[in-house]
Amino acid sequence: MTFRWGIAGTGRIARDFVDGLRQVPDADVVAVCSRSESTARQFATQRNIPRWHGSYDALAADTNVDIVYVATPNSRHRDDTEMYLRAGKHVLCEKPFALNEIEAKSMIAVARNEGRFVMEAIWSRFLPVYVALGEVLASQPLGKITHVAADFGFDAPTERQHRLNDPALGGGAVLDLGIYCLHFARFVLGGHDSVVTEGELNDQGVDIDATYTLSYRSGATATLRSTTRHATPCTATIVGERGTIEVASRMHVSPGFTVKLHGHAEQYHRHDETGQGLRHQVFEVHRCIEQGFIESPRLTHAETLAYAATMDEIRRQLGVRYATDAPST
Repeated sequence: MTFRWGIAGTGRIARDFVDGLRQVPDADVVAVCSRSESTARQFATQRNIPRWHGSYDALAADTNVDIVYVATPNSRHRDDTEMYLRAGKHVLCEKPFALNEIEAKSMIAVARNEGRFVMEAIWSRFLPVYVALGEVLASQPLGKITHVAADFGFDAPTERQHRLNDPALGGGAVLDLGIYCLHFARFVLGGHDSVVTEGELNDQGVDIDATYTLSYRSGATATLRSTTRHATPCTATIVGERGTIEVASRMHVSPGFTVKLHGHAEQYHRHDETGQGLRHQVFEVHRCIEQGFIESPRLTHAETLAYAATMDEIRRQLGVRYATDAPST
C-alpha cells in the first residue's frame, strides 16, 4: 500500500520532512499548499511534487491526498488539523500540537468523531537512539532514578514579527523548544505531580527564557530549561542510585548516550542512522493507519494532552497568554 502525503506549509521543517518522506518506500508526496500559490509552486517544483495549491483549504479538497503533514504556524495548528480531519484525511501535526489543552482536546475529539488518525510530530520518540535509550532504561541499570535534567536553547532572531516572538503566532520558547525537554522527562519518569516555573518574557509577553522544575510522587525531580536568548549545551542527564546516563548534544536528536556505572562508562551510538531522522515517525503513522488506529500507542492522545496541560501551567506561572486560552480565574 502506498500512502499519499500532502504537505501544509513550506518552511524549513516542511522541506526536511519531504526529504524524510522520500526515504520511506511506501510514502508518496503528491501535493503541497501555502497561502501563496507562487510559494507553493516553487516548493513543488524544487522538490518534484506533482501538485501545488495556493490555499490550505485547497489541499483539504484534494481527493488524491490520504495524509496531511501540518507544518503551518503554531497558531494555525488547530484550525488546519481539524479542517483536514473533517475532509477525511489523516494528520501528522508538527509540535506543539496546539497552543493549549483546550485546542488539543478539540482536535482529538474531531479525530475521534471522524475516525481519522492524528498524532503530534514529536519525532524524537521514534529515533533509533531513543529506542535504544528506552531499552536500556527498561533494564533499570541506574536503580531508582532521582533526577533528570535537560536544556534546549539557541540565539533566536529578535524581530517582533518573528514566529518565536509574536504571541499571535503562538511564540515562546516553551512551546517551541520546551516540548522536547518535557518529552524527555516524561519518557524517563512518566507523569509528574507538580511544576514550579521561573523565567523572562519579551516586551510582547512571550517567554524567551524559562526554567521549570517538575516533582514526582517517587521523590524524583526534573529540571528543564528552554530559551531563545542564547545557545545552551542542549544535553540531558539521568541520575540514579547507581550511576548516570548522559545524552549528548543535541538531546532531542542526539547521536548517542553514555551509561556511567561504578566508574565504568559504556557508549551507545546510532551507527545506522544515515538518513533524514524525521522519517522514523512516518513508519509509525503508516503502521497505525494500516491497523485502523486513530492514535499511536507509542505516543498517545493522553500524552499529547498531558504536554499541553503542563505547558499551560508553565505559561500561567510565567504570565504568558494566547488568545484561545481559557479565561483567567
